[in-house]
This record gives sequence, C-alpha cells and structure tokens, in this order.
Amino acid sequence: MLWSSRRLAASLALAMGFALIFGASAALAPEADARAAMSTLTAIQGDVFVRHADGTVARANEGEVIVAGDAIRTGSGALAQITYFEGSTVRIEADTELLVESLSSEPDGGTVIAMWQAVGRTWHVVTKLITGSSRYEVHTPSSTATVRGTIFAVDVQLEPDGVAATVTTSEGTVVHSTPDPVHPGATTAVSVTAGQQSKASRGKASEAAHPAAPATLGSAPKRTASSPTSRVPKQPSPPPVTRATSRDVRATDRQKAVPTATVTRDRAKPTPRAKPRPRGEGNG
Repeated sequence: MLWSSRRLAASLALAMGFALIFGASAALAPEADARAAMSTLTAIQGDVFVRHADGTVARANEGEVIVAGDAIRTGSGALAQITYFEGSTVRIEADTELLVESLSSEPDGGTVIAMWQAVGRTWHVVTKLITGSSRYEVHTPSSTATVRGTIFAVDVQLEPDGVAATVTTSEGTVVHSTPDPVHPGATTAVSVTAGQQSKASRGKASEAAHPAAPATLGSAPKRTASSPTSRVPKQPSPPPVTRATSRDVRATDRQKAVPTATVTRDRAKPTPRAKPRPRGEGNG
C-alpha cells in the first residue's frame, strides 16, 4: 500500500513535469541561428508528436525542422531521431519525452546543444567537440550528463522512491553530475567511461560507475564513418613508353613468351641433294 501511494505521488509529479515541459516549450523562443535551423527529424517510426515552440502540437514528419523549444514525444513501439546542425544525433526510443532546450553557435565557432529528458531512453552519438565553448548536455529530473564527443544513453525511469536517471557509455566518457545532497548549491560528478554505467536518483549522489549490462551496450548505435569508402593509396604511374624503349619492351615480351622446356633437335644427317645429270647422258 505504501509503495502504491509513493508510486501514485511520483506519477502525479512526473505527469506535472510532462505538462510543464510541453507547456513551457511554447514560452521558449526559437534561437535566431541559421545553422541551428539545419537540425531535423531524420527518422520516424510509429506515433511521434512534436509540440513546437509556438504551442502547436502535430504528428511529426520525417525531414521536419527542429528548433530550440520543440518537444518530442514517442508512443509505445515508436522511434524518432534528430540530427543536429553540427552532425550529432539523438535516437529517441519508445515512450520518451524530450525537450530541445538550446541549439546555438558561439562566436568562437563552438556549438551548444542542451536537452531536457523527462522519461524514457535516448541514445546520443556526439561529434568530436573541438572548441572550449562547445557543450552537449542532457538534463533529467535527477542529474545532468555532459559530454565532449562520445556515444551514450540516458534512461529516465520512475521508481518507488522517485525518478532515477541511468547513464550508459558505449564510447568515450560522460560526466554524470547531481546536486550534492549534503552541500546545497554544490554538485557531485562521476566519470562514466566506455562499457560503464552510473545511476542517480533525486536527492541522492550518483552511484559509482560500474560495468553496464551487455544488452544495453549491444543496443548502442554505431558511429557513421566519416568516409564511406577507404582510400586506396595512389600507385606510381608506369614510365612512358618511348621510341627508344619500345624495342626493349617488345624484347622482354618475347622472352616471356619463349617456353622454358628444352627443345631437342633431330640430329640425323640430311639426305644429300642429287647431282644434276649432264645433257645427253642416258640417251641411247
């Protein structure tokens, strides 16, 4: 009974969070950034809906432009993928709520991408961030995942004692940080390296990183190769055949054509040719 009461309270709190996310998305004005406008939905499967920054809600369409303030919601068995303007992608799995908080470019060429994930699981394939001002962050009700080029998952689930977020890293390193429950205003951070995961519940510090479940790691997306085909090293060009060298080339070809077997000649003496008969000889 106690568990049911807690679950009901947590469900109500989570539902209020969803309403705030989809309601607040209308208040987030799209950032005026031409590059950010290149972020689009590149994959749609099943029931996927978008609440745009202007408050309108509609079924998502493949190729649809996504801007800061847009929220994505996937239904049961559904799937969606956003490809951001700098090349990073996020795969939004079934029964997931994701709000795109920020999409912008910095004056020094850096890029800033931030999301709020209320529930469900997402997989992120992040491009290599070069400049110091670049950021890629996923905020949840209990923690924040910050990366600088990696492949990782964020799984937000409702548990008996509240909402918990689990970060699983397939490639690179993710910094999983939570508010410090002992020192208000401070945070605690755990580095989650490839093959590891870390869980954080609201009001608690992130647990130490430990080996992730093989099934979770096996579902990680693969990074797209920068070049579709491997480059074949260029072979040096053969020297041009000139009039002076053409005879040598033909001679070499003839030598290759001669068989290596020994040829035995017939050593029998040739038959001597008959001597011409003098005129008149033999006439009786």
